[in-house]
Amino acid sequence: MTDSHRAGFQAFVAATIIGAALAGCSAAPTEQEATMTPDAAEQALIELMTSTREVMGLDEAGWDPEFPLAPDPCALSNDERGINFVDVRTWTGDTEADAVIAEVQQHWEEQGLTTSIRDQSNGGHTLMRLIGRDGPVENIRVTIAPGQVSLDGESICVVGEL
Repeated sequence: MTDSHRAGFQAFVAATIIGAALAGCSAAPTEQEATMTPDAAEQALIELMTSTREVMGLDEAGWDPEFPLAPDPCALSNDERGINFVDVRTWTGDTEADAVIAEVQQHWEEQGLTTSIRDQSNGGHTLMRLIGRDGPVENIRVTIAPGQVSLDGESICVVGEL
C-alpha cells in the first residue's frame, strides 16, 4: 500500500467512525419506547404486579396498601429523557420461598420475561430473589426474606413528559 493509499484509507476509516458515532447520538428511541404510550406502560406494570400477587397465593390482607403510580423521569435507549412508572409492594408474613419463586418464575416466563434466581440464603435464613426482565416491563423482582416478601417493578421507559 502506498503512502497516498494509506492516507486515503485512514481518512475513510476516521470518517466512518465519526459518522457512526454521530449517528448513534441522534438515534431514535426503540420502536417499543416510541409507540407505547405512558398509559400503556403504566397499565402493563399494574397488570403484571397484580397477576404476580395472584400467582403467589399470599393472603391479600398481608400486602401493604396500594398507592397511585406517578411518572418518573428515565433515560430512553438513545439517552433522551422519557418517563416510566415504579411500583413497590411488601407482604408481611412467612411463606415457602421455593414454592412461591417457582410459581412466579413460571408465570413470568409465560408472559415473555427472561428470569434469573439469586439464592443468598445462609444458615437457615432465607433470602431469595427472582428477577424478570424484558417482556411487558423493564424489570420486576420478588425478594423473599424471613417474615417478608417484596414485589417491585419498573415499567418500560417511554417517550413522554412529566
